[in-house]
Amino acid sequence: MTQPATVLMPRDHELVRCAWSLGWATSAVLTEVVAPQTAVRFVTRRLRKLTAAGYLRRRRVIGGSGHLWLYGAGRNAPTLDPGYRDAWRPSDAQVLHTLAVGETLAALLTPGRLGALAVTSWRGEAALRTWHRPGEPVADLHVEWSAPGGEVGGWYVEVDRGNEARNAWRRKLVRYVHTRGRVMLVVTTSDARARNLALLARELGVPALTTDTAALRIDAVLRVYDSIKGVRRAVDE
Repeated sequence: MTQPATVLMPRDHELVRCAWSLGWATSAVLTEVVAPQTAVRFVTRRLRKLTAAGYLRRRRVIGGSGHLWLYGAGRNAPTLDPGYRDAWRPSDAQVLHTLAVGETLAALLTPGRLGALAVTSWRGEAALRTWHRPGEPVADLHVEWSAPGGEVGGWYVEVDRGNEARNAWRRKLVRYVHTRGRVMLVVTTSDARARNLALLARELGVPALTTDTAALRIDAVLRVYDSIKGVRRAVDE
């Protein structure tokens, strides 16, 4: 018997866009980013239907405590947006990094986490790769924000899992030196590493804010090291 066609709702388009832009995402991250007021189990049920209809694809990653299902753009995603064709996805070696990027995005979107700042839009690596020019760094995320007084801005977000040496970070930061107008937000593994990366960015003249994963997830208002001002401050100051 022929299965009835899946009728897409506006939220379905956002789920597919999020999965495409991040490369791969868990149902928990997709829920937090797209439908934070909805239980994960209900979103997961919808993700399975979108996978069956070909708008998403699914893969399983085995971990120490079981497995995770990851979702990315499927074969029918280009019917929603031609830009989803030939979707970028991270290599197997990058999957854990990609999951950390998704969790970082969800934390940045948590109401109040950025104080008076509100994220107005975001793009993941797949979207950034579509628009980047040769020689420019490709960040993990780009988020745009607005402040109550009308000020707007944006950050190129780099997620550091603590496995890159100082020289590797120096090379990465130098690429930002030559790409004017970009402000980095670096999320790393510890407060000490965040401080050291801020000092390195300050040495190279790169405008960067650095913080750690625990602060991003726990602080009522995120605190960051500011490489330009040379201080630690609330992110919205």
